[in-house]
Amino acid sequence: MRSASVFMVSCILMFFVLIHVKDVEAGLTPMGSLCGQKDIFIGRCGRDGSETCINDFVKKGGDGNRPYSCKCDNFGKKRICRCKVPC
Repeated sequence: MRSASVFMVSCILMFFVLIHVKDVEAGLTPMGSLCGQKDIFIGRCGRDGSETCINDFVKKGGDGNRPYSCKCDNFGKKRICRCKVPC
């Protein structure tokens, strides 16, 4: 009888520990996670469109808005910049 009680109590404690760990993990975001951001700027991509897009994002939002990488596509007389920025 005593061993059955100890087993039941240990199962209940493990249940509560596992539920708590899942709640903590759900609130965490991975370090270095990136989000996509795009914007339209005047002018064409040029030879180094990626660097042009990065510079335009910095001019628009400051150095804290510096993307990690960008892809530039010409769109008429404008360009579309698709960049990866910190979330």
